[in-house]
Amino acid sequence: MSVRERAGARELNVDVDLVRMIVVKARAAIFTMPDAEDDAPERELELDAATTIEEPDHTHLSDEQQPDATREEAAAMIDSLNIDEQAEIIALTLIGRGDYEPDDLETAVSDAKTRANGPASHWLFENDLFPSLLADGLDRYEGWAADQPD
Repeated sequence: MSVRERAGARELNVDVDLVRMIVVKARAAIFTMPDAEDDAPERELELDAATTIEEPDHTHLSDEQQPDATREEAAAMIDSLNIDEQAEIIALTLIGRGDYEPDDLETAVSDAKTRANGPASHWLFENDLFPSLLADGLDRYEGWAADQPD
């Protein structure tokens, strides 16, 4: 029996601060800044006098256009958790999505473990809204847990 089960499902196994850090990293990974310049630098190649090909010139990419490791970092944070903690992250996301109520956390965790097929980060990053859903699910769960009698 887990600590959460003995405490009447009021405590999460996963660290709440870590969940909030995952939300921040995942939002940064999913959100893309619009380019200040719509046009990428281009090179013009002339094959002969009548044929010209223009292609993007990738040698002049700015730092903002270079790929960063934010998504990989967020995924590593999720996938480094143990199975129970990964299932709780997924369960909180499902609570945020409205599939479960906060008092159904145990069922949501069990269902997440049953459906597990590979790293949790793959499933989570399939939905661009997952950082917001995870934050909403955590907030809903914490609100529910705070209202429970000791």
